[in-house]
Amino acid sequence: MSGIVHKKVTEYIESFGGIQELQDLEFYAKENYVPIVMKDAARFLGFMIASNKPQTILELGTAIGYSALVMAMHGEGQITSVERDESMRDLALENIKKKGYEDRIQVVLDDCAGFLGKSDQVYDFIFMDAGKSHYREYLDLSLPRLSEDGMILCDNVLYKGLVAEEEVARKHRTNIVNLKDFIRYVHEREDLVVSLLSISDGMLLIRRKK
Repeated sequence: MSGIVHKKVTEYIESFGGIQELQDLEFYAKENYVPIVMKDAARFLGFMIASNKPQTILELGTAIGYSALVMAMHGEGQITSVERDESMRDLALENIKKKGYEDRIQVVLDDCAGFLGKSDQVYDFIFMDAGKSHYREYLDLSLPRLSEDGMILCDNVLYKGLVAEEEVARKHRTNIVNLKDFIRYVHEREDLVVSLLSISDGMLLIRRKK
């Protein structure tokens, strides 16, 4: 539960399930405390891919490959996913091969900022789900890599609703301060169109103004 939407509303939404073909990964993530997108976020992510049909997709933060598989299942584009943890990268590759999408999903072992700094690929869709305190840095590095009509979707930007609180526990403070700065930053940029959504743990849609 994200703590943002009323518990009964969240339970009602999740009663319709996540992605049926990926229920084994949802179960694994829950049992092993691996953070993956929530069920409503997975459905929204899939909807965005199916609607916009991006041909090139970049994911920042692979984990076990769940979100990459959601995107692969809802579109036909090529996906590059960046993961800095080697054991997670290996598990993601295993899951991707098991589901039969190894020809469309590439998992790169690298730091997200490092990868963006040296990449010359242009992407139609970028999904951010890596270190939350680095989202502003990732955005600045991602925009030059975004196609003219491309979109960026960021997950967990409301951080269990804590970005709306005046006081937060010390262990969350860095993430909250940096997320607040990031959200304010994108809204103040006159070259961007931004939509802050209370889906899941908070999602932020970004694209350039025409």
